[in-house]
Amino acid sequence: MNTIVNTKNLTKEEWLKYRTQGIGGSDVSVIAGINPFKSVYTLWLEKTGQIEPDETENNYTHFGTLLEPVIRKEFIKRTGLKVRQKCMLLQSEEYPFMYANLDGVINEGGEMAIFEAKTASEYKQDVWEKEVPAAYILQIQHYMAVTEAKRTYIAALVGGNKFYWHEVKRDEEMIEKIVA
Repeated sequence: MNTIVNTKNLTKEEWLKYRTQGIGGSDVSVIAGINPFKSVYTLWLEKTGQIEPDETENNYTHFGTLLEPVIRKEFIKRTGLKVRQKCMLLQSEEYPFMYANLDGVINEGGEMAIFEAKTASEYKQDVWEKEVPAAYILQIQHYMAVTEAKRTYIAALVGGNKFYWHEVKRDEEMIEKIVA
C-alpha cells in the first residue's frame, strides 16, 4: 500500500478533496446500492468533480467522530489489543483507485489487523448483537484489499450504552467482487 497523505493536520475540505481522487471504503456500499443516504449517480458526480462532496455534518457523523476515541479505548480495555491511530490516506498498490482511511491498526505478532469504530442507533442493536451490518462488511473488506490485512476488528457503541465488537476475516471472493 502507498500513503497518499498524512491526514492529521488536513482541514475537512482538504481531506474531502483527496477522497474524490479514489474509491474509499464508505463509497463501496453506495456503489453496491445498499446505502440509503447517497445514490450511485451522486457519488459519480462527486468523484468526477461535477458537484462538491456532500459531507454535511449531522448528529450521527458528529458524535461518531467525537466518540471514536472512546470506542477505541473501550475496545482496548475489553480485548487487551493495542490499537494505534493511522492518520493516513492509503492507496492500494495493485488497484490504485482504491483508497482507505483507517480508524486504527493492530499489530498481531508482526501482522497488521485493522480497527474500525462505529456508533449506531439503539434501533440497530439486534443487528450489531449478531453481526456486522452489510455496508460495514463491504467497507472493511475494501480496507483489507487496500492494506492486504487478513482481519479487521470492528467495534460499535450502540444506543450510547451497548458495546459490541466483532472480528471479520478477509474474504477473497467478496474482495474480487468489490474490485470488479
